[in-house]
Amino acid sequence: MINFDSLSLKALISEIEPILTEGRVQKVQQVSKNELLLTIRAVRQTHKLYICVDPKYPHVALLNHCHNEKTGNSLKDCELIRGDGCHQGEELRNIEIPQKPPMFCMLLRKHLEGCKINALSQPGFERILEMHFDSYSELGAKVPMILACEFMGKHSNIILYSHETNIISGCARNVSHEKSREREVAGGLPYVYPPKQNKYDLNKISREEFFQLAKIMDAPVNSWLNNKFGFISKALATEFCNFLAISTEPDKIAAISQEKIARLYDLIIQTLNFDNINPSISEDKKYYSIIGIDKSIKWQSIDSANIMTDLYFGYQVFSDKFSRLKTNLENVIKKELKKQKKQLSQHLSEAESDEKQEKYRQYADIIMANIYKIKQGVEFAEVENFFEENKTIKIPLDTKLSPSENAQKYYKLYNKSKKAAEYSHELKHKIQLEADYLETIKESINQAENLLDLKDIQQELISQNLLKAVGFQTSKKEKQEKINLAEFVSSDGFIIYMGKNNRQNDFLLKTASPEDIWLHTQNIPGAHVLVRIPQNASEVPESTLHEAVYLAAYHSQARESSNVPVVYTRRKFVKKPSGSKPGFVVYTHEKTLWVNPDRNKLLIASNSQEKMSD
Repeated sequence: MINFDSLSLKALISEIEPILTEGRVQKVQQVSKNELLLTIRAVRQTHKLYICVDPKYPHVALLNHCHNEKTGNSLKDCELIRGDGCHQGEELRNIEIPQKPPMFCMLLRKHLEGCKINALSQPGFERILEMHFDSYSELGAKVPMILACEFMGKHSNIILYSHETNIISGCARNVSHEKSREREVAGGLPYVYPPKQNKYDLNKISREEFFQLAKIMDAPVNSWLNNKFGFISKALATEFCNFLAISTEPDKIAAISQEKIARLYDLIIQTLNFDNINPSISEDKKYYSIIGIDKSIKWQSIDSANIMTDLYFGYQVFSDKFSRLKTNLENVIKKELKKQKKQLSQHLSEAESDEKQEKYRQYADIIMANIYKIKQGVEFAEVENFFEENKTIKIPLDTKLSPSENAQKYYKLYNKSKKAAEYSHELKHKIQLEADYLETIKESINQAENLLDLKDIQQELISQNLLKAVGFQTSKKEKQEKINLAEFVSSDGFIIYMGKNNRQNDFLLKTASPEDIWLHTQNIPGAHVLVRIPQNASEVPESTLHEAVYLAAYHSQARESSNVPVVYTRRKFVKKPSGSKPGFVVYTHEKTLWVNPDRNKLLIASNSQEKMSD
C-alpha cells in the first residue's frame, strides 16, 4: 500500500475546496476513535467528508457517490474496486455510527455543527489539512476555529484549536511528553505544527540550481528527491525514475547524464503544477498515483484525485476490516470444530459398548438356563454356551451371591450398558449435527465477499452463543439492514437467487413461492440456490436448471471436486424443522444432477442485489 503523501493531499484540496468553501456543517459523527464523518451542505448538495487518522491508512476524501451508466462514469471507478457492481466509498468502509457519541465528537458538535467553512489550507509541505470555520460562542460572539487533520502515519491526529488564541480545545488522541518529546497535544495546550522539514521548494529553484544540487547527490535518486524536496514522496520519486529509466542503485549515481537530470527536473515541475495529472489506481489495487506514468504497473485512470483517494483507501479500509473479521470468525469456528471433534472421538468406542452389553445379557440368559446346575459359592460357572453351538463358556460369578442373584446382576449391568450406549448414540448424533452446522458456517465464511456477508455470520454466531457481542452498538435503524441476496438472470430470463450464509438461506426460503425450484449440494456445505418461477410459467427450462446447478456446485465446499451431486426440488417440499439450527432444512421429492464445478459456466450477478429485504 502507498501512504497518503502531501502532493496527493494538495491535489485533493484543490478539488474539494471550491465545493466545500461557504458550505455549512450539518452533522458531525465519529465512527471510531480514528474516523470522523462531516456531513456538509454546499453548492445545493449534501457531501460527506470522511477523515481517517488510522495509522495504517490515514487519509481524507469526499465520499464518492456512484451513478449508473446513464448519469456518469464513476461506475467504472467503483467496478475497479469490487469488480462486481456499484459501491460507494461509504459502503466500502462499512461505516456504522455508534449510538453513544464519544466525548471528542460532542466537542466537535458543539463548535462545528451549523458553522460555515471559510477555507481549506495545507501548511507548507505538511500532510495536514486545515479547515477554517466561523464558530460562535454561547453568547453569540464569533470564535474562528480550525480543525487540523494530520495524516502522518502513527502520529496522525484530528485537532480542534482556536484561530485567535491557538489553544487546543480537544483532539482525537492526546500526545503526552512521554510519547513525544517534540510536541505535546492535549486540550488547553497551544497548537504547534510538527517540526519543520528542511526541504527545498522546487518551484523556487531553477534548473541550474537543481543541477548544482544533483552534483552533490549523496543517496539514490529516489531517496535524494524524497529527502531534499517538498511534496515528493519516495513512491512518487521512484515513479519518476522508472519512467525516465534512471537507476536507483547507489553505485549508479555518477552515471546519470545531465540530459536525464534536466528531464527529471521538467517532469517534477510539471507534476508539482499538476500539468500532467492523471489520477490512477493499479489493477491489483496495491498502488495509486496522481500521474500514473510508471509503465511497469498496469494502471486504471480515475476521474479525479478525490475519487482516486476515496476508492483506493476505501478499498484498503475494506480489505483490512474484511480480513480481520474473516480471520476472527475462522478462528472461532476452528476452535469450536476442534472441540466438537474431540468430543466425537470420545464416543467412537460405542462398538465395544454394544458388544459388552450383549455379553452381559448372554451371561444372564445362560445362568438362568443352567441355574440348577450351578452351585452357590463357586467363582466360575463352566456351562454350555447355547449362543455358540458345541462350545462351553466360563462365566465369572460373585461367590457371595446365589446363581439367581448373579443372573440379576448381569441383567442390571446389561440395562445400565444399554442406557449408556443409547445416551452415547444420542450425544454422538447431537455432536455430529453441531459439527455439520459449524462446517456450513466455515463454508459461508469462505463464500463471503463483503463485510455485510461476514457481519451476517458474526450475528449468527452471537445468536448461537459462539461469539460475544463486542464493539460499538448500532442504532435500531442500522440493525434493520437489508439482506442482500446475490441475484442472477439465466439465459432464459429466469431470476435466480443465492444465499451465501445461513441468515440469507433462511430468508431465501421464507420469501420463496411454493413452486420455485430450490437447489443445494447433497450432504455438502454450500449456498442455497433458488430459481424464481414466474406466475405464467410452471416448468423451468433445462438450460436454466443447469445454470442454477452449476451455481450451487461452484459455491460449495466441493468447488474443487468433480462429479458433485446437486439436489433440486420444489420449495413446497423443503421444510425447516422447528428449533433447528440456522440454515438447516429437510426436503423430499428431490432429484439429483451430477456436475463438475466450472467457473466459466457461471452466471454473472446482476448489479441490483437488494430486491429482497427484511
